[in-house]
Amino acid sequence: MTYLDLSSLKASQSTGFFVTGTDTDVGKTFVSARIANLLHHQGVKVAPRKPIASGCIRQTDGRLLSTDALQLQQGAQSSEPLNTICPYQFEPALSPQTALAMAEVTVTTHDLVAACQTPTDHFALVEGAGGFLSPLCSNGLNRDLAAALQLPVILVVANRLGCLNHALLSIEAIEHTGLSLHSVIINHTARTDYNFAQDLHQWCQAPIYEVPFDESA
Repeated sequence: MTYLDLSSLKASQSTGFFVTGTDTDVGKTFVSARIANLLHHQGVKVAPRKPIASGCIRQTDGRLLSTDALQLQQGAQSSEPLNTICPYQFEPALSPQTALAMAEVTVTTHDLVAACQTPTDHFALVEGAGGFLSPLCSNGLNRDLAAALQLPVILVVANRLGCLNHALLSIEAIEHTGLSLHSVIINHTARTDYNFAQDLHQWCQAPIYEVPFDESA
């Protein structure tokens, strides 16, 4: 498998990307922030969106902080406030749908679509939560938000045992939804010389990029 450097990733002809993953904890936010920073340095005005997040940190003043939203804001060098980037924040480290139910709050896919609106001269970089078929809000999955936004999808895959199967299942789900798979990004979340996704190019026609392991992350 011949890897393409992530620096060759360009903004598409669309108005943005929807970033999803094969699972939780595959490094979607880390990769999304890298993409946002890359596009920023290409002269693209990026408006990052993480419309809903759980596992947020309670601050001393009682407010919640989504570290994912903060990372996206910093990556894009955005001046938008964090509550614009991520308006729905919850403390329990559970799926957003479960966190909503625990808080007895209803947030619909329609609400998340509204939260993903960006200035007309900005490129939307929308990050979901969990995998493509993970529950995201009171009435829908990540898939449903992606389908409503109709943005090209970037799939983040962690380089670990089993990732090839997870990647192919996710790609099938994305394509079955009728969405365009912009690219797949293999994220090296641990130090290893083995590429568990080395055969992915045989089954995937979309460009494949990689992010090497980052000791400082």
